Amino acid sequence: SRFLPNSDITRLNTAGSHPVAVAPETVAVLEQAVVAWQATDGAFDPTLLGTLARLGYSNSRINPTHVSRFADDAFDAGSPDRILISPDHSHVSLPAGTVLDLGGIGKGYAADLVASELADDEVGALVEVGGDLRCAGPPPPGGWHIDVADPDRATVAHHIVLNEGGVATSTTRIRRWVSGGTTHHHLIDPATATPASNGVSACTVIAGTAAWAEVFTKVAFTRPATSALATLEARGLGALITMDDGAEYITDAWKDFAR
Repeated sequence: SRFLPNSDITRLNTAGSHPVAVAPETVAVLEQAVVAWQATDGAFDPTLLGTLARLGYSNSRINPTHVSRFADDAFDAGSPDRILISPDHSHVSLPAGTVLDLGGIGKGYAADLVASELADDEVGALVEVGGDLRCAGPPPPGGWHIDVADPDRATVAHHIVLNEGGVATSTTRIRRWVSGGTTHHHLIDPATATPASNGVSACTVIAGTAAWAEVFTKVAFTRPATSALATLEARGLGALITMDDGAEYITDAWKDFAR
Protein backbone atom coordinates (compact mmCIF):
# COMPACT_ATOMS: atom_id res chain seq x y z
CA SER A 1 0.00 0.00 0.00
CA ARG A 2 1.22 3.49 -0.84
CA PHE A 3 -0.55 4.73 2.30
CA LEU A 4 1.36 2.64 4.85
CA PRO A 5 4.67 4.17 5.99
CA ASN A 6 6.59 0.90 6.31
CA SER A 7 5.27 -0.93 3.25
CA ASP A 8 7.65 -2.07 0.52
CA ILE A 9 5.97 0.37 -1.89
CA THR A 10 6.43 3.40 0.39
CA ARG A 11 10.03 2.45 1.08
CA LEU A 12 10.66 2.22 -2.67
CA ASN A 13 8.87 5.53 -3.32
CA THR A 14 11.02 7.35 -0.76
CA ALA A 15 14.36 5.74 -1.66
CA GLY A 16 15.08 7.65 -4.85
CA SER A 17 17.18 5.35 -7.03
CA HIS A 18 18.67 3.36 -4.16
CA PRO A 19 18.07 -0.41 -3.98
CA VAL A 20 15.49 -1.52 -1.44
CA ALA A 21 15.14 -5.01 0.04
CA VAL A 22 11.56 -6.18 -0.58
CA ALA A 23 9.43 -9.30 -0.14
CA PRO A 24 9.22 -11.91 -2.93
CA GLU A 25 5.53 -11.06 -3.40
CA THR A 26 6.46 -7.42 -4.08
CA VAL A 27 8.92 -8.49 -6.76
CA ALA A 28 6.30 -10.78 -8.31
CA VAL A 29 3.60 -8.10 -8.51
CA LEU A 30 6.10 -5.56 -9.87
CA GLU A 31 7.11 -7.99 -12.62
CA GLN A 32 3.44 -8.46 -13.48
CA ALA A 33 2.89 -4.70 -13.48
CA VAL A 34 5.69 -4.10 -15.99
CA VAL A 35 4.38 -6.84 -18.28
CA ALA A 36 0.88 -5.40 -17.94
CA TRP A 37 2.10 -1.92 -18.89
CA GLN A 38 3.66 -3.39 -22.03
CA ALA A 39 0.67 -5.61 -22.88
CA THR A 40 -1.80 -2.71 -22.67
CA ASP A 41 0.42 -0.27 -24.60
CA GLY A 42 0.60 1.89 -21.49
CA ALA A 43 -3.14 2.00 -20.71
CA PHE A 44 -2.28 0.40 -17.38
CA ASP A 45 0.50 2.43 -15.79
CA PRO A 46 1.67 1.72 -12.21
CA THR A 47 3.70 4.95 -12.02
CA LEU A 48 0.91 7.56 -11.80
CA LEU A 49 1.17 8.33 -8.09
CA GLY A 50 2.63 11.77 -8.81
CA THR A 51 -0.43 12.62 -10.91
CA LEU A 52 -2.87 11.34 -8.29
CA ALA A 53 -1.16 13.35 -5.56
CA ARG A 54 -1.14 16.51 -7.70
CA LEU A 55 -4.88 16.07 -8.26
CA GLY A 56 -5.51 15.74 -4.54
CA TYR A 57 -5.53 11.98 -3.87
CA SER A 58 -2.67 11.67 -1.38
CA ASN A 59 -4.59 10.49 1.68
CA SER A 60 -6.24 7.13 2.25
CA ARG A 61 -10.03 7.26 1.93
CA ILE A 62 -10.29 4.66 4.70
CA ASN A 63 -7.97 6.42 7.15
CA PRO A 64 -7.09 10.00 6.10
CA THR A 65 -4.18 10.07 8.56
CA HIS A 66 -2.38 7.65 6.23
CA VAL A 67 -0.66 9.77 3.57
CA SER A 68 1.29 8.70 0.50
CA ARG A 69 4.99 9.43 0.84
CA PHE A 70 7.32 9.71 -2.10
CA ALA A 71 10.40 11.48 -3.39
CA ASP A 72 10.11 15.23 -4.05
CA ASP A 73 11.23 14.82 -7.68
CA ALA A 74 8.38 12.43 -8.61
CA PHE A 75 7.15 12.66 -12.20
CA ASP A 76 3.50 12.62 -13.26
CA ALA A 77 4.34 9.32 -14.96
CA GLY A 78 7.54 7.34 -14.60
CA SER A 79 9.36 4.61 -16.50
CA PRO A 80 8.04 1.10 -15.67
CA ASP A 81 10.43 -0.51 -18.13
CA ARG A 82 13.43 0.90 -16.25
CA ILE A 83 12.57 -0.61 -12.87
CA LEU A 84 15.55 -2.74 -11.83
CA ILE A 85 15.24 -6.06 -9.99
CA SER A 86 18.37 -7.70 -8.60
CA PRO A 87 19.40 -11.07 -10.05
CA ASP A 88 18.44 -12.84 -6.82
CA HIS A 89 15.06 -11.05 -6.76
CA SER A 90 15.71 -9.58 -3.31
CA HIS A 91 16.12 -5.86 -4.12
CA VAL A 92 14.36 -3.34 -6.36
CA SER A 93 15.53 0.06 -7.62
CA LEU A 94 13.22 2.66 -9.14
CA PRO A 95 14.45 5.10 -11.80
CA ALA A 96 14.80 8.70 -10.65
CA GLY A 97 11.37 10.38 -10.61
CA THR A 98 9.42 7.10 -10.79
CA VAL A 99 7.03 6.33 -7.92
CA LEU A 100 4.50 3.54 -7.65
CA ASP A 101 0.81 3.06 -6.95
CA LEU A 102 0.00 -0.65 -7.19
CA GLY A 103 -3.48 -0.36 -5.67
CA GLY A 104 -5.38 -1.96 -8.56
CA ILE A 105 -3.07 -4.75 -9.65
CA GLY A 106 -2.09 -5.25 -6.01
CA LYS A 107 -5.66 -6.12 -5.07
CA GLY A 108 -5.96 -8.54 -7.97
CA TYR A 109 -2.62 -10.16 -7.24
CA ALA A 110 -3.55 -10.52 -3.55
CA ALA A 111 -6.78 -12.30 -4.52
CA ASP A 112 -4.83 -14.59 -6.87
CA LEU A 113 -2.25 -15.35 -4.18
CA VAL A 114 -4.75 -16.18 -1.44
CA ALA A 115 -6.99 -18.23 -3.74
CA SER A 116 -4.04 -20.33 -4.88
CA GLU A 117 -3.08 -20.98 -1.25
CA LEU A 118 -6.62 -21.96 -0.21
CA ALA A 119 -7.63 -24.14 -3.15
CA ASP A 120 -6.51 -27.70 -3.77
CA ASP A 121 -7.60 -30.64 -5.92
CA GLU A 122 -10.68 -31.27 -3.80
CA VAL A 123 -11.76 -27.87 -2.48
CA GLY A 124 -12.27 -24.69 -4.47
CA ALA A 125 -12.05 -21.11 -3.26
CA LEU A 126 -13.48 -17.73 -4.20
CA VAL A 127 -11.50 -14.77 -2.85
CA GLU A 128 -12.53 -11.11 -3.09
CA VAL A 129 -10.14 -8.25 -2.35
CA GLY A 130 -11.51 -4.74 -2.82
CA GLY A 131 -13.84 -5.81 -5.62
CA ASP A 132 -11.35 -8.03 -7.45
CA LEU A 133 -12.38 -11.71 -7.49
CA ARG A 134 -10.45 -14.92 -8.09
CA CYS A 135 -11.99 -18.38 -8.36
CA ALA A 136 -9.59 -21.32 -8.07
CA GLY A 137 -9.83 -25.07 -7.65
CA PRO A 138 -12.95 -27.18 -8.20
CA PRO A 139 -16.07 -24.97 -8.44
CA PRO A 140 -19.31 -25.73 -6.60
CA PRO A 141 -22.07 -27.44 -8.61
CA GLY A 142 -23.17 -25.04 -11.31
CA GLY A 143 -20.09 -22.87 -10.96
CA TRP A 144 -19.42 -19.68 -9.02
CA HIS A 145 -22.34 -17.26 -9.35
CA ILE A 146 -21.20 -13.62 -9.32
CA ASP A 147 -23.24 -10.42 -9.42
CA VAL A 148 -21.89 -7.45 -11.40
CA ALA A 149 -23.09 -4.11 -10.05
CA ASP A 150 -23.93 -1.01 -12.05
CA PRO A 151 -21.24 1.74 -12.25
CA ASP A 152 -22.54 3.35 -9.03
CA ARG A 153 -22.52 -0.03 -7.24
CA ALA A 154 -26.13 0.62 -6.27
CA THR A 155 -27.89 -2.30 -7.97
CA VAL A 156 -27.04 -5.60 -9.66
CA ALA A 157 -26.80 -5.03 -13.40
CA HIS A 158 -25.56 -8.42 -14.62
CA HIS A 159 -24.99 -11.97 -13.42
CA ILE A 160 -22.12 -14.17 -14.54
CA VAL A 161 -21.01 -17.74 -13.78
CA LEU A 162 -17.38 -18.87 -13.67
CA ASN A 163 -15.72 -22.19 -13.01
CA GLU A 164 -12.27 -20.62 -12.61
CA GLY A 165 -10.58 -17.30 -13.30
CA GLY A 166 -10.64 -13.67 -12.25
CA VAL A 167 -13.11 -10.79 -12.45
CA ALA A 168 -12.49 -7.08 -11.88
CA THR A 169 -14.46 -3.88 -12.37
CA SER A 170 -13.15 -0.33 -12.63
CA THR A 171 -15.52 2.63 -12.51
CA THR A 172 -15.24 6.42 -12.62
CA ARG A 173 -18.22 6.73 -10.24
CA ILE A 174 -16.32 5.53 -7.15
CA ARG A 175 -13.28 7.15 -5.52
CA ARG A 176 -14.18 10.68 -6.46
CA TRP A 177 -13.05 13.84 -4.69
CA VAL A 178 -13.12 17.62 -5.12
CA SER A 179 -9.88 19.61 -5.33
CA GLY A 180 -9.63 23.25 -6.36
CA GLY A 181 -13.35 23.29 -7.10
CA THR A 182 -13.04 20.43 -9.62
CA THR A 183 -14.35 16.88 -9.19
CA HIS A 184 -11.78 14.20 -10.01
CA HIS A 185 -11.74 10.41 -10.08
CA HIS A 186 -8.88 7.93 -9.71
CA LEU A 187 -8.79 6.44 -13.22
CA ILE A 188 -6.03 8.43 -14.91
CA ASP A 189 -5.39 8.55 -18.65
CA PRO A 190 -1.57 8.28 -18.85
CA ALA A 191 -1.56 10.18 -22.16
CA THR A 192 -3.05 13.33 -20.59
CA ALA A 193 -2.19 12.90 -16.87
CA THR A 194 -5.82 13.77 -16.10
CA PRO A 195 -8.85 11.69 -15.05
CA ALA A 196 -10.18 9.71 -18.02
CA SER A 197 -13.04 11.43 -19.82
CA ASN A 198 -13.85 9.33 -22.88
CA GLY A 199 -17.48 8.65 -22.00
CA VAL A 200 -16.85 5.27 -20.31
CA SER A 201 -18.17 4.99 -16.77
CA ALA A 202 -17.25 1.37 -15.99
CA CYS A 203 -15.57 -1.73 -17.37
CA THR A 204 -15.73 -5.31 -16.09
CA VAL A 205 -13.24 -7.88 -17.39
CA ILE A 206 -13.12 -11.65 -16.96
CA ALA A 207 -9.66 -13.15 -17.36
CA GLY A 208 -7.49 -16.03 -16.21
CA THR A 209 -6.40 -14.18 -13.08
CA ALA A 210 -7.78 -11.31 -11.01
CA ALA A 211 -4.61 -9.29 -11.61
CA TRP A 212 -4.94 -9.64 -15.39
CA ALA A 213 -8.64 -8.79 -15.25
CA GLU A 214 -7.86 -5.64 -13.23
CA VAL A 215 -5.16 -4.57 -15.66
CA PHE A 216 -7.29 -4.85 -18.78
CA THR A 217 -10.19 -2.84 -17.36
CA LYS A 218 -7.92 0.19 -17.81
CA VAL A 219 -7.93 -0.20 -21.60
CA ALA A 220 -11.55 0.97 -21.71
CA PHE A 221 -10.74 4.38 -20.21
CA THR A 222 -7.84 5.35 -22.47
CA ARG A 223 -9.26 5.02 -25.97
CA PRO A 224 -12.62 5.10 -27.79
CA ALA A 225 -14.97 2.40 -26.55
CA THR A 226 -15.08 0.62 -29.91
CA SER A 227 -11.28 0.51 -30.06
CA ALA A 228 -11.06 -0.74 -26.47
CA LEU A 229 -13.66 -3.40 -27.20
CA ALA A 230 -11.64 -4.57 -30.20
CA THR A 231 -8.51 -4.86 -28.05
CA LEU A 232 -10.33 -6.88 -25.40
CA GLU A 233 -11.94 -9.01 -28.12
CA ALA A 234 -8.54 -9.75 -29.66
CA ARG A 235 -7.31 -10.95 -26.26
CA GLY A 236 -10.29 -13.30 -25.95
CA LEU A 237 -11.40 -11.61 -22.73
CA GLY A 238 -14.93 -11.48 -21.43
CA ALA A 239 -15.65 -7.77 -21.08
CA LEU A 240 -18.50 -5.36 -20.45
CA ILE A 241 -18.06 -1.62 -21.12
CA THR A 242 -20.71 0.74 -19.75
CA MET A 243 -20.95 4.29 -21.06
CA ASP A 244 -21.95 7.43 -19.17
CA ASP A 245 -25.29 7.42 -21.01
CA GLY A 246 -26.01 3.83 -19.96
CA ALA A 247 -25.16 2.17 -23.28
CA GLU A 248 -23.37 -1.17 -22.94
CA TYR A 249 -20.89 -3.00 -25.16
CA ILE A 250 -19.78 -6.60 -24.65
CA THR A 251 -17.22 -8.93 -26.19
CA ASP A 252 -18.25 -12.27 -27.64
CA ALA A 253 -16.53 -14.06 -24.75
CA TRP A 254 -18.74 -12.23 -22.25
CA LYS A 255 -21.73 -14.15 -23.61
CA ASP A 256 -20.10 -17.41 -22.47
CA PHE A 257 -20.35 -16.29 -18.83
CA ALA A 258 -23.55 -14.22 -18.76
CA ARG A 259 -26.66 -15.79 -17.23
